[in-house]
Amino acid sequence: MELIKYIGAALIFCEFLLTIFPKSIIFLTKWQFCGIFMHRKVTVMVENLLNYEWQALSQLIYRMNRRKDYEDFAQTILEQLYTIIPFSHGLVFKASRENGSVRLSSPLSIPSDTKHQFFVDKFIHGNYNPPWVSYLNSPWSSVFRYSNITPNNQWSNSPIYDEILEPQELYYAIYMTFVHRDQPLGAIAIWRKKQDQDFSEKELYMLEMLKIHIELKLYYVLNYDVVPRNQHQPKRSALGEFSEQHNLTKREFEILQLLYEEKDSMQICGLLYISDSTLRKHIHNIYQKLGIKNRVQLIQKIKTLK
Repeated sequence: MELIKYIGAALIFCEFLLTIFPKSIIFLTKWQFCGIFMHRKVTVMVENLLNYEWQALSQLIYRMNRRKDYEDFAQTILEQLYTIIPFSHGLVFKASRENGSVRLSSPLSIPSDTKHQFFVDKFIHGNYNPPWVSYLNSPWSSVFRYSNITPNNQWSNSPIYDEILEPQELYYAIYMTFVHRDQPLGAIAIWRKKQDQDFSEKELYMLEMLKIHIELKLYYVLNYDVVPRNQHQPKRSALGEFSEQHNLTKREFEILQLLYEEKDSMQICGLLYISDSTLRKHIHNIYQKLGIKNRVQLIQKIKTLK
């Protein structure tokens, strides 16, 4: 609770500074700037992470980014998380917004035996509406323990606990909800049994560090179809030949391909994890190599490949 009070005070102070010096911290979000004022406990957590824990986090990010579809991504995330933060049961969901409400779908769980799948299906098709799902309506991704949002363990008096969690002997939980550009993407939930201890501040912090990496990768696998190398498509082959003829770099070719697919600048930046200024620089280089002056001419030129 003491840490939460410090964070709250820091956020209020940040809001005040943003009203006075909006340009002075233009490259920092409110939450990043808030980190400067975080309680010393957070600093100690960073210093106390062991070498193998740093290596495990790096390996998770590396292996996650090699996945090409949602199922492979979800399976890898849960398997890798278990090596860092042991848990009894883990779930990954897709999320979407329908008629103003968040809908969870496509659950993938560990373990995935018949018994656990029964309760997963029961939750998905039931009308439980747990409080943590509301975090998918926020403008940013979040990481939190259920014990932090439900005082005095009141969740043990809820239908979801009686019908879903208790039969599996699950009690403590930690959730990661992912939102990108106000679009709900999905969630990760991991549980421990009551005889095990709740998730620690250190484990919470490690997930906080992973949050942005998982958010961006999840956005990518849900919004961009990756074509296997052995799957030839006339459109991409023609574009590839065009790119080679004009000596485009790999990154310039990726941008040209997305422009060919009629993606706008915001979508391209999100898919390639680059800033708008970096995108403009690459597009300028493409203009020079193709001998054109603007995007209209570029679109006209690549449309001739169709």
